[in-house]
Amino acid sequence: MSIELSAKVREGRPLFVLMPLLVVHLTLMSIQIESPAGATPFKRLTLQAGGPILNASSTAVGEAVRLWRGYLWLHGARQENSRLTARLQELELRDAARAQAGAENIRLRRLLALKEILALETIGARIVGRGPAPDFLSSALVIDRGSEDGIQVNAAVLSSDGVLGRTVLVSPSNAQVQVITNNDAAVGALVERTRSQGVCNGAGDPLLRLSYVGNSEAIEVNDAVLTSGLDGIFPKGLPLGRVVFSQKGSSVFRIVRVQPAADVARAEEVLVVVNRVPEAVSGIQNSEVRK
Repeated sequence: MSIELSAKVREGRPLFVLMPLLVVHLTLMSIQIESPAGATPFKRLTLQAGGPILNASSTAVGEAVRLWRGYLWLHGARQENSRLTARLQELELRDAARAQAGAENIRLRRLLALKEILALETIGARIVGRGPAPDFLSSALVIDRGSEDGIQVNAAVLSSDGVLGRTVLVSPSNAQVQVITNNDAAVGALVERTRSQGVCNGAGDPLLRLSYVGNSEAIEVNDAVLTSGLDGIFPKGLPLGRVVFSQKGSSVFRIVRVQPAADVARAEEVLVVVNRVPEAVSGIQNSEVRK
């Protein structure tokens, strides 16, 4: 009896062994079965697992490309901006140079007009040095002409608007000019309308003092003041300025202030009187020079 049972068990053992193998085999076969789209379950699993990684990497690459393109655009824009800025500066410099040349041409024309009006021998010069602001009103100027050009000490120096000063020191190639606003400057003066005579003194400020004019003289604001020619330096009739203040003083002399005709602070080109002739210069108005 027991022999028959054990024999049956031995006969059924291959079945129990084959069943798990069969299940594994069928599972592997099912894995290898392709879907209608051509993907196996294993491939789908791989795709499912790798998809987020691919998405993230694709996003990162796209962002990197976008940033790189932005950098290239920004770099190019900066280069273009630098080029345009340089071009604009170049054009501005050209415009400034043209404006400067135009202004210089006007000043030189006015100097030439003054030279033609004067019955004097003059030579043109440029101001190449001046005292620092705010001391330029009492400092000396330096011009680029000297004794080699016929300039001597105490030569009258004129701007296109009128008397600027006189030479006080001369070298072969340069000369130092004491401006009329200097504290030590003094010019013989004549009030054109009243024919009142006095002396215009510098005070180290923009205005001149007209001294030694009696209280009885009816000098009014806007009266033209010319050189009298009595100082032996400045020929008679050159524009000195215009009266901006006039009132009776506590002594015998009036208090008179004169705005210089010449712009001491901005003058750039001048005429220097050389070989001065004794004849007086007829009265010259600023309007004549400005034509």
